[in-house]
Amino acid sequence: MTKPNSKCKVAIVGAGPSGIYCALWLEKLGNVATDIYEKSSPLKTLLPTGGTRCNLSHHAESISDFVKNYPRGEKFLYSIFSKHFVYDSLDYFNSIGIETYMQSDNRYFPTSNSSSDMRQKMLKALKRSKIIKQNITDIHQLNKYDYIVISTGSKDNYRLASNSGHTIVEPKPALCGLKLAPNSPKYPQGVVLNTHDGEILFTKDGVSGPYIYKISSLKARDNFPYDITVPLIPTENLFQNVKENPKKSFGSIVSGYIPKSLAHVILCDKYSMRCADVKKIQIQNLATITFKVISTDNKGEIVTSGGVSLDEINNFCQSKINEKIFFCGEVMNIDGLCGGYNLQHCWSSAFCAASGIINHLTQRKNL
Repeated sequence: MTKPNSKCKVAIVGAGPSGIYCALWLEKLGNVATDIYEKSSPLKTLLPTGGTRCNLSHHAESISDFVKNYPRGEKFLYSIFSKHFVYDSLDYFNSIGIETYMQSDNRYFPTSNSSSDMRQKMLKALKRSKIIKQNITDIHQLNKYDYIVISTGSKDNYRLASNSGHTIVEPKPALCGLKLAPNSPKYPQGVVLNTHDGEILFTKDGVSGPYIYKISSLKARDNFPYDITVPLIPTENLFQNVKENPKKSFGSIVSGYIPKSLAHVILCDKYSMRCADVKKIQIQNLATITFKVISTDNKGEIVTSGGVSLDEINNFCQSKINEKIFFCGEVMNIDGLCGGYNLQHCWSSAFCAASGIINHLTQRKNL
């Protein structure tokens, strides 16, 4: 890619992961003066990711497999990831002193296991960009710039994108806990149920944990109430165990598969029943457990489904309505599952916006 000779001015609104990564690539790719507008601390939203360890990406066998982890934006991301994928991001981070490693579950983390350390190194790598603490509320405040990158995430009600003429897909919580119907059994708060698809944590009035985050993401656009059915106990094993222990209580056997306090709630008066008296249907009924969900628990919200319509953005993350506007990160109607997928989308879309600006500027200079 040829760097344009003359300097242009770019405003990036939002100093989250995508905004800072976009600024870093603008510095690398072109002779660009970048002002980054942020009303609070830069990269503040990076700090809690991955339990403060920063799960920055996920191993990928192929783009086609990787995009299956995005309930919204799968088709759009094919093109984005073809320009900048997982290993491009890892290589760049390594070039600025952020070494990474892959866990046994295929998630990538910095070797420091510290979001704070990653934040410091990303900000230190900024050489020619200026961070300005200012809340931009109107796109017209940025008229002096040649290009504008909107990377405000999903928490600012999309005002900048909206007042620049873009359609906003209604935002709804995703990757969050779920509240259960008031007449649900009183499940033991703080207890964790391990399933083959991930953990479920019982909260004061609902369920949370990795398995529930995935369900809430996949059903983010569904109307409440709805039922979710999750695996509980492998009944073939349970049936054999009950058969071999006729004098033991049913509850003691079931407690070998799930927490004892949860077994008491699910079995009720059947907990003390002798295994010899247990009927096959009673065992089969423990294969799954069904929850009636009435709402999301917004206290646990990690990601938002919704944002700027992808129909109005090209494959360089440039607006089809206004050629001087670009988007990156979660402000777009793209969201992924847990595991580093949302940060990878931030890195890749930020690169595309930066390279799109340089390409567009070069084309203008050649006219």
